[in-house]
Amino acid sequence: MEKITAEKVLYIKLGQGGEFVEECLSSFPNTVRLGYREVSHESCVLGDWTVIQKELENNHKPGAATNHVRQIRSFYEEGEETVWITFHDNKLWWCRAEKEFSLDSEKNKFRKVLGSWSDKDISGRPLLYGNLSGELLTTKAYRQTICSVNKDYVLRKINNQLSPEAEEIKALTSELQTKIAGLIQKLYWNDLELFVDLVFRQSGWRRVSYLGKQEKTIDLDMESTITKERGAVQVKAQSNLNEFLDYEKEFEGFRNDYHKIFYVCPQPTSNLANYKSQTGTILYFSDKLAELAISAGLVDWLIKKCG
Repeated sequence: MEKITAEKVLYIKLGQGGEFVEECLSSFPNTVRLGYREVSHESCVLGDWTVIQKELENNHKPGAATNHVRQIRSFYEEGEETVWITFHDNKLWWCRAEKEFSLDSEKNKFRKVLGSWSDKDISGRPLLYGNLSGELLTTKAYRQTICSVNKDYVLRKINNQLSPEAEEIKALTSELQTKIAGLIQKLYWNDLELFVDLVFRQSGWRRVSYLGKQEKTIDLDMESTITKERGAVQVKAQSNLNEFLDYEKEFEGFRNDYHKIFYVCPQPTSNLANYKSQTGTILYFSDKLAELAISAGLVDWLIKKCG
């Protein structure tokens, strides 16, 4: 999908308490809908805002009436290039709207959406609340109908882009992970097993027992502290595809006893590194271990061990 551009991004509350949201997002065609039933649609189309201001001042203070006029004008005057957003079902939704205006049977004003409302970025990823800034999410509490939002931020989210600062940090993090992966590959076998134990522990697993000496196929017998799932971990400093497939055969004897089986190898051969397990065994190589080491706060530990 082409990159989305806009001169302006506006938030719209689809009805008081979201009364229009389900209809606007699910009806065909989708619509952007405005209340203000008491305001003359004909006057809005003509742009007779002075008349509307006076009408609204019958029930509102002049300042409040002016604010209402501003919102109604936005609805009627914004062009098709403007991006509209709203919030629903723990997601951000966005669209563009046709320039033509209509009234429904209850005198609510509406514009048909160009295409449809979308709750995904241009790469198809859902625009979930958890990935949005608190500043943008405070807009949900906006008591009126239409307001401006941070255009650059919203468009970056829709276009699945990062700010320049975030891009720089991402690049630095990638470089850091590469260097950490190199340290992990240098770990002596007993330090490697300890490191893997620490990684899993910081990820919500705890070691039930160490089986490396009694059971050659399992080095660590783990249990999730949250879900109580059982996990079997085999640690190999180096390994190839044939060796892994031999272990897969041995795993079959106790696969039903564990919810997850991990095969951890910082230095796989290329055929193993490119292999996709057909049995559900989870393969962790140095790149994934480096990512987990950063998340688990084990960078200093690695530096002390390998520096």
